[in-house]
Amino acid sequence: MKRISMLVVLCMGLLVRPVMAEEAKETVSIANPWEDMTAEQLSAASHLSFGVPEGAENVIYRYLRSENLAEMQFTIDSDEYCARIQPAPEPTDISGMYFEWKHVEEVRIGKCTGTIGQAKNGSEDWVELCQWYDDDQELQYSLSVSTTELDGLDLVAPAEQVYQVKAEKELRKQ
Repeated sequence: MKRISMLVVLCMGLLVRPVMAEEAKETVSIANPWEDMTAEQLSAASHLSFGVPEGAENVIYRYLRSENLAEMQFTIDSDEYCARIQPAPEPTDISGMYFEWKHVEEVRIGKCTGTIGQAKNGSEDWVELCQWYDDDQELQYSLSVSTTELDGLDLVAPAEQVYQVKAEKELRKQ
């Protein structure tokens, strides 16, 4: 009886195995929640806009509608930057970057106070993150850069160019 039971179990295993292999070939796609947009489309959809830093190339705008989170990606001198803006009632981390930040220091971006921190990302790459909050507009900003060389990098300058106080006020009134 034990031999018959073992034989039945083995046979069932052989029957199930091909079905499992076929199922494993199927792929499941999940829709990307980020929408690629032009600067004008982003402004119209979110009432948020970015200043484009001097020297920025390959500028891409994206919008995460479910979170009302606007993003602008670009490169400067082959370093990859990512700027984000999101309405928020209080300061919060919208960067999507979860590192142990080192050398964190306070900075001033326009009329806002913020922080800059650095983290090692892999063996040779570095990430620098600047975050600031506009109390008047209740907007959280972040600007990050991935680079191989931090020496001479000044994230405050492009952050100030990303930050657009007048445009934000005018857009949010509409």
